[in-house]
Amino acid sequence: MAAQPKPLPVHQPSYLEGGGIVGWLTTIDHKRVAVMYLASALFFMTFGGLEAMAIRVQLWTPDNHALSAAVYNAFFTMHGTTMVFLVVMPLLLGFFGNFMIPLQIGARDVAFPRLNALSFWMALVAGILLHLGWIRGGLPDAGWFGYANLTERYFTPGLAIDWWVIGLLVSGTSTVLTGLNFLTTIIAMRAPGMTYMRMPMFMWSLLVTSILILIAFPPLTIGLIFLLFDRFFDTHFYIVSAGATPILWQHLFWLFGHPEVYIMALPAFGIISEVIPAFSRKPLFGYPMMAYSICLIAFLSYGVWGHHMFATGMGPVADSAFAVTSMLIAIPTGVKIFSWIATVWGGSLRMTTAFYFALGMILEFTIGGLSGIMHASAPIDLQQTDSYFVVAHFHYVLFGGVMFAIMAAFYYWWPKVTGCMLGERLGKWHFWLTVVGFNITFFPMHFLGMWGMPRRTYTYGADMGWTHLNQLATVGAFILGIAFLFFYFNIFKSLVSGERAPADPWDGRSLEWSTPSPPPAYNFATIPQIRGRDAWWIIKYGRAGSRGVAAYMSGQAPSQPHPGQPLDVEHIHMPAPSIYPLVLSLGVGMMGLGLIIDWYRIVIIGAVVAVLSIIGMGFEYADFGEESHDPEHAPSSGGIDVRKIGIWSFIGSECVFFASLISTFIVYKARSVTGPGPEILNIPLTSFSTYILLMSSLLMVLALAATQRGDKRWERIWLGGTVLFGLIFLCGQVYEFTSFMHEGMGLTTNLFSQSFFVLVGVHGAHVAIGVLWLSVLLVAAMTGNLGKSRATSVELAGLYWHFVDVVWIIIFTLVYLMQAVPGA
Repeated sequence: MAAQPKPLPVHQPSYLEGGGIVGWLTTIDHKRVAVMYLASALFFMTFGGLEAMAIRVQLWTPDNHALSAAVYNAFFTMHGTTMVFLVVMPLLLGFFGNFMIPLQIGARDVAFPRLNALSFWMALVAGILLHLGWIRGGLPDAGWFGYANLTERYFTPGLAIDWWVIGLLVSGTSTVLTGLNFLTTIIAMRAPGMTYMRMPMFMWSLLVTSILILIAFPPLTIGLIFLLFDRFFDTHFYIVSAGATPILWQHLFWLFGHPEVYIMALPAFGIISEVIPAFSRKPLFGYPMMAYSICLIAFLSYGVWGHHMFATGMGPVADSAFAVTSMLIAIPTGVKIFSWIATVWGGSLRMTTAFYFALGMILEFTIGGLSGIMHASAPIDLQQTDSYFVVAHFHYVLFGGVMFAIMAAFYYWWPKVTGCMLGERLGKWHFWLTVVGFNITFFPMHFLGMWGMPRRTYTYGADMGWTHLNQLATVGAFILGIAFLFFYFNIFKSLVSGERAPADPWDGRSLEWSTPSPPPAYNFATIPQIRGRDAWWIIKYGRAGSRGVAAYMSGQAPSQPHPGQPLDVEHIHMPAPSIYPLVLSLGVGMMGLGLIIDWYRIVIIGAVVAVLSIIGMGFEYADFGEESHDPEHAPSSGGIDVRKIGIWSFIGSECVFFASLISTFIVYKARSVTGPGPEILNIPLTSFSTYILLMSSLLMVLALAATQRGDKRWERIWLGGTVLFGLIFLCGQVYEFTSFMHEGMGLTTNLFSQSFFVLVGVHGAHVAIGVLWLSVLLVAAMTGNLGKSRATSVELAGLYWHFVDVVWIIIFTLVYLMQAVPGA
């Protein structure tokens, strides 16, 4: 039998106990952070739900004016934005992902606990910024997808879209930090023996989702940066009269948007793959193919964004390519559907609320998939795009698929999170009301779309024949609202007087059920040794090939670990709480607020607070910069420091970020209608600056070598030289920019100038960050706080610095040198 976790001390406090309000504000415990995500998501879910109800009230009768067109558009925009960015993703990633990743892989926390807390506080700041329009400037009303030119200041003046842009930039940063953290955690912190093919399927889904986050959010970030420059600095990235095209926004947005569908769907698939086997009393059917299908879905999801744009006239070649990939992605999705059905088939079923929602998800998501695959055909898409048929389709995918899975996860994992059971009777009412209300609301929309009702319309004529189905949908929406009242009441009742949950109420299969409910702060008294897939099930019943499956199917009592002497857990080291994530997020919020209300003193103060908080985080712990030696997780990480895995993951995401910027420059550089172009570039000056920057990489290598051998004198010299060369490069860029302005090429002169200034300026900002980072390390070296034992801090900075230099080589080649090549 596999090694089992050691018995826990009697009456060991759970993660929920102690600390008071200060403890929650400064916590970096992944479980507490998850609970804060939950509270935030439930709060914003209330807003999103009320906005949806208001939309349905407006559409109850023809020619209704309960809401004006502007208010309807604002509610419609905020409903979509809220549900995607502030509810579904925080629940899937922030709550369930945060809580379960360390518990399912046998770790005590995530790889970067303070970064985890920072992600939450930044997500909360983003939610607040997105809703500050209630107080000043109005709510954004250009749609949650923000299509250009609607978002330009000429068409949407005021502050409403400004709140939306800044809020989504902060939210996206939070999500990227979460993806980086989760990817590093799953790669490097799995318990000994937990190979990739032994991970729970929920971990597979989150692993692949984390990769998707890192490559999908950069294009959205670039699109939002362009929109920010258009609104705040009078550029024209999406203005047709300046030679630009609003289609650029669609490419950038949907290059994010369709992977984003799977960023939400893949964790939902993982949840169903946990719930179905638990209540079927069978292992997951086709585990390897399920894992491979998740990877294939993620791979294909990055090549199907164009099917959202068939109506833009991309041409037959592009239409055909995106049609093929859109059809192909149905294959791995179908593998999952059939695997879940095969798992249920012949099982010994327990009809709990969680299982009901899981079965409901399979049915509703299949309907959404069938109504979606037809849009891979461009002619059909042209007929149905921008109609209520599409509204029905994506709600069957996102609500029928994703939200049903979230509800299944609530009823499945709530006992582990809180130590209390959710009421099954209330849960069944919640489920059936949800099924009835959801289908009454959205199924008629298929017919409304086929009968010509356009989406995003705030009213309709009495002679259109749409009244009765709209009234039916509105009734369904109110039934759905009542269903969620049952859900909220069930949560309240569970917390106040719910039945106490045992450690393993569902006879579960994965490691989280080996811990008490709720778990202690350190999760595991000793890191478990994994001997196979479904690790906790093997501990209880033995291997599947012997008596495991038969015992499980027959209901034989598990061989639970025998109580032993309480284990001394005082030796377990958990990271101390930190106030810096909260303060840093407040600084970011101040920067965004000051930029929107045009009060730049607040921007400067916020920037200072943010920078000082980052420096404080870097030096907060006494062992900063020291090589991490974690023998408990060494096999899974390959002995590589988790911070190195994290910085490489960040660099991978940054590659997509700069690729999006460079691609825009290449497309726009020759589309200017006025003003100077590439001929103005000063190649000799920039060649010298490039040489200086490349030499700084050599000095960085020498600085790391000096630090690793403990040579403090040369460590300071080479670090100082790297900082100096970086400053020289920045001064060269400032001189170049100034000379261009004197020659008549400013930021807003034409498409070439704005693409050039943004691309080179964003890279210069990265160089400035690197200079600041190295300057802090130089100060640490000069005060004797660096040294040989902390060489990792220099190595991490070096990796970032070398990446910035490599990016500049690409920019220098494409922007400067290629201008001399005819036809380039």
